[in-house]
Amino acid sequence: MFETTILYQANREAAEKVIVNQGGTSSGKTYAIMQVLFTRAIEEPRQVITVVGQDIPNLKKGAYRDAKAIYHGSPDLQMWFGKPNESDRVFTCLNGSIIEFTSYADAQDAKSGKRDYLFVNEANGITYDIYQQLYLRTRKVTYIDYNPSARFWVHDKLIGKKGVKLFIADHRHNPFLSSEDHEK
Repeated sequence: MFETTILYQANREAAEKVIVNQGGTSSGKTYAIMQVLFTRAIEEPRQVITVVGQDIPNLKKGAYRDAKAIYHGSPDLQMWFGKPNESDRVFTCLNGSIIEFTSYADAQDAKSGKRDYLFVNEANGITYDIYQQLYLRTRKVTYIDYNPSARFWVHDKLIGKKGVKLFIADHRHNPFLSSEDHEK
């Protein structure tokens, strides 16, 4: 379906309810998680998968852009999913699963809707209160990623707790980078 990395395998095989991906720029963490979510959408009919960012512009430049690149690079995905709904930022699978990209203004706003899978992209841009409301309304697995620029709620409230898996990655985990990008 698509070429994957060790981060894809690690996230796909993790058994914990919360999977935290800490990694630097170009480590491939967001891309790998998006591949996992496409896989889950296909393998498990009628799943609701929500990808959350601090705001829509950040999502469009990050996770949503990666999702479109994965989709356009895979004829198999194009058979499973119609063209993404650009205005609502939703991928709809033939089996009824959806992958939606959104943001929330506050914890009250985050109380709307339930989902099977949650991906909190660049979590250091989202408050813990918003995360908590989203997590409470997620049935299966929550994926989190961020660049390790400063300590925040993930370090204080999640890492080291039962049911939380931490992956740490850097550019060396991304075999698809050019040698010039690795050098940077």
